[in-house]
Amino acid sequence: MSILIALCRFSHVLAGFTNASLCTLVNGILDCDYTSRQATYDLRRLVRNGLIERIDGTHRYQLTPLGRRMAVLFTKTYGRVLTPGLAALNPDLPPQLGQRSPLSIAWRKLDQALDEYIARQMIAA
Repeated sequence: MSILIALCRFSHVLAGFTNASLCTLVNGILDCDYTSRQATYDLRRLVRNGLIERIDGTHRYQLTPLGRRMAVLFTKTYGRVLTPGLAALNPDLPPQLGQRSPLSIAWRKLDQALDEYIARQMIAA
């Protein structure tokens, strides 16, 4: 997913991107080292799935229309759904804020039920 997020940036739109430029983009997003070997593997998979295509006569790639739509979908989903959802599940969230979200309420009920189940199992053992 971080590869598609990296490709949503517009630095590669006109000239395309290479293995090396993909490594630079992904390393800017991730904390770990993203190697050229990993990029080669990922590029091959993205081409096979029709998300990117190789520019004829070069070692450059570009997003396909499907790849562009998928990258935007994943980026928006991460920003609008996953991040706020995980924030609502934060145990350090003050209770008055946690009671506003149905997701947070359900998560806290599940967490409490698991704690009670584990406590009962420890007593039984």
